[in-house]
This record gives sequence, C-alpha cells and structure tokens, in this order.
Amino acid sequence: MKLLKQFLDSIASKPFSIRRYSFKNIIGNDDIKFVLNKAMLSERPIHVLLYGKPGCAKTMFLTEIMRRLKNSYFIVGSNTTKAGLVSQLFEKEPKYLLIDELDKMNANDQVSLLHLMETGIISETKVKKTRHVKLVSWVIATTNSVEKIIEPLLSRFVVLEIPEYTFEEFTEISITRLASENVKECTAQVIAEKIWYELGSRDIRDVIKVGRLASTIEEIPFVVRMLNKQYRFDGTNKN
Repeated sequence: MKLLKQFLDSIASKPFSIRRYSFKNIIGNDDIKFVLNKAMLSERPIHVLLYGKPGCAKTMFLTEIMRRLKNSYFIVGSNTTKAGLVSQLFEKEPKYLLIDELDKMNANDQVSLLHLMETGIISETKVKKTRHVKLVSWVIATTNSVEKIIEPLLSRFVVLEIPEYTFEEFTEISITRLASENVKECTAQVIAEKIWYELGSRDIRDVIKVGRLASTIEEIPFVVRMLNKQYRFDGTNKN
C-alpha cells in the first residue's frame, strides 16, 4: 500500500500529460488505478481487461480515458463486428482502443483483435483490395464474465477483477453521483441504504434510477418496491 500511495502521489505532481490518468472521479479501487497507470505509461503496449459484476465502475474507467485522451476510440462489444472493427482501426488508428462489454462480442469477431494485440498488424484482403497497417495500440476492455472470451484473446490481457463495493463505498459513491443530479446528501444516503438492504443491489445504476424517479424522500420506498418487483419478474433479483 505504501508503494501504491507513493506512485499515486507522484502522478499528482507530474505534468498534465501524465496526471490525466489519476481517475479522480472514481472512488476507491486504487490498486486498479495503479496497474492501469503502469500499463498506459508503459513504452510498449500492455493490454488490460477489467471484469466484475454490473455497476462496479468498469465502464467509468473507460469513459474517463476516452474523455481525457484524444487518441482513444471507444466501442461497445455487442455492436461490433470483425469487419466493422477492422474498418475503424484503419480509419482511426487509435493509440488506445477501449472496448466495453467485450464478452458481448461474437467469438468470431473477437478474432479480429488477436493480431492487433500480438503484433500490431491489421490487414484486410478483399477482391481487388488489399491493405495493411502497423499500429501501436493499447487495448483496454471490460467484461462481466471471462467465460465468453476466447482463450487466445484472454491470454493477451492482464486481467484485473474489480471487487464489489463495501456499504461505505457504495454510500459515498451514491452521494457523489446523485449530487450531480441535484439530489441532497441526506436523500442520497436513504436511497443507498434502500438499494443495498431492500433491493439487494450493488449497482449504482439502481441508485440513479431511484434518484430520478423519486421526487421526494417519502417516495423512495415506493420506487424501490417497484424496482424489486421488476427484479423478481425478469429473474435478476440479487437477493
């Protein structure tokens, strides 16, 4: 932990080009921030896969990188095909390729990443058209599960599991996130407690839903009960 603190302190004291990897909008997960910093500041590409349950800030790490780095490109696995990805790599030539929900990408489409991550070479062969390019790209991806990722691709990643929040972390994140929705701290605390104990959820998205649906603190229990019915109906109840 001492080494981790020293490294994070050193980031804060360096020029903006390095300080931008501080992930200050993400609460906790300092060890994840440490490894991501080391990976992105490496002279040669190191590919990182973040995995964990929904709502544990995986996507936030990607959006933080995308928001601050102009030479990054963000895609969603469920909306990405091999042909589409190859085409975008030729067009964008990103230094950082950010993939949300990699596990939602079809196994055949995942193959398109293998050469990029291993050699940096992207090639395409069609009738009357052949092209190739050499890229130096870091691939940073998220997944809810590693089971649907093909083994050759998985082996190319440094795999980091993001743990579930403690109740204290969940409450702090809820207060911070709902503050941007103009929700008072006392109301956010009640929402966090209801989501944690009554809904059995650890997903900040549920906090945001209640924060937007409940106009008053008195409406919170009703909205949470409605969400609880939804979870029972679609089989996603976390209790």
